Amino acid sequence: MKLVLRTTKKEGRHPLYTRLQVEGGATWVCLRMAVDVKEWEEASQSERKLANYLNKKGISKKVALIEDEITDMRKNHRLTKENLEISIENIVLADKREELKRAELLKKEIEAKTKNSVRNYIINYVHRAQTGEILTDKRERFPKGTIKVLKQFQRVFLGYYDKRPFRWEDIGQNIVDGFINYCERLGYLKGTYDRYVSQFRTIVIAAEREKVHENHIARGMIKRPIVRDSDKAKEIYLTKDELQALYDMPLEGFDDVCRSVFLIGCYTGQRFSDYTSIDSSCIGYTAKKTKVIRLVQKKTRTEVVIPVMDEKLETLLKKFDYNVPNLIDVSLNRAIKRICHKLSETVPSLAKKERTKLTKKEREDEMKARAKGKELFEYDEQGFPVKPRWELVSSHTARRSAITNMVLSNKYTRPQMMSVSGHKTEKTFNDYIKLGLDEWADNIASSSKDGLF
Repeated sequence: MKLVLRTTKKEGRHPLYTRLQVEGGATWVCLRMAVDVKEWEEASQSERKLANYLNKKGISKKVALIEDEITDMRKNHRLTKENLEISIENIVLADKREELKRAELLKKEIEAKTKNSVRNYIINYVHRAQTGEILTDKRERFPKGTIKVLKQFQRVFLGYYDKRPFRWEDIGQNIVDGFINYCERLGYLKGTYDRYVSQFRTIVIAAEREKVHENHIARGMIKRPIVRDSDKAKEIYLTKDELQALYDMPLEGFDDVCRSVFLIGCYTGQRFSDYTSIDSSCIGYTAKKTKVIRLVQKKTRTEVVIPVMDEKLETLLKKFDYNVPNLIDVSLNRAIKRICHKLSETVPSLAKKERTKLTKKEREDEMKARAKGKELFEYDEQGFPVKPRWELVSSHTARRSAITNMVLSNKYTRPQMMSVSGHKTEKTFNDYIKLGLDEWADNIASSSKDGLF
């Protein structure tokens, strides 16, 4: 097969042609292989140079395949212009198509790796949790509280990741230790970044299930820090007498609503999201005619049945016609602090100072204030920040107050109390019992009427 350039131009790239007998007549056939005109002219000066040039450019191999294809088509009476063009295209463009295929596969592989990088997977995981695309292990949508923590985790953890990028296969205790150190430098309390480490472990396990990574030892190497009471901001409970004083306190308007809703939490032992969602449909009776509140807790989807045993709870529920106002937690927190502050004027125990830990934001505000020569918080003789008990009251104090006072009453067994609170383990239940060692000693003493044994 003789190859020629059908052009009068002296430079540029042009396709090679050959002349063949096709369908009863001679015709020029474009071989779809372009060469540089100058290089072609130089190579054509001798057969050896031309052969070397064609081999070097990979043209010889393709020409041989075309010739074989033409021979086969002649033999089988299939040699037409249309079949010839198709065959030439398939042969000449095979390498190009393979190259494009490899490039496309490489592109998809890079996109998959980028999409499933630790950073992008975390962003995508939080988004899917928020939209309901992925569900909890119980096949339910993530509660709002969990979504809130996930968003906080994403913001903080990606700040760490951007300073120290890593791959899935790098994840181990060293990565977690680095994250913990990062959180400490930022000023977060241990209880806060403990939750973040827990969320990270959950995400690592989810990514492993989805076959995003094969680091099967990562889940076991992500260790959560041990959080003691001294590592957290002081968590208090309101005593039976303090609750009675709060109940009797004359209030009107929004303050009255907030006080009443808070006390409903104190007499039911539920989380804020649950005690503010009680409505008339939750009220019912057992087979033995015990009046109860039936709830499915929003955070854990645990079903609880709370007996209405206290007249104050019945009175508070009736005030709202058994439809508890669905307040915003920030609004209730501000109001209940303000109310307890006023109540501390007649209830001295609420003014008692307690050692606590300042949050990250509080420490930042304190530093700004000190730069201006001011102090925002009070400190004891050992340099620990202290706050009056009224300032430590929040929406979650209600749940702690209920559980702690039930324990102090010595009326109920652990299973009985946990059936009301919805706790599955004694460990998490015990976290809500806010008694000091002296209070435990008093409680033990009150239980022993006839000596130690």
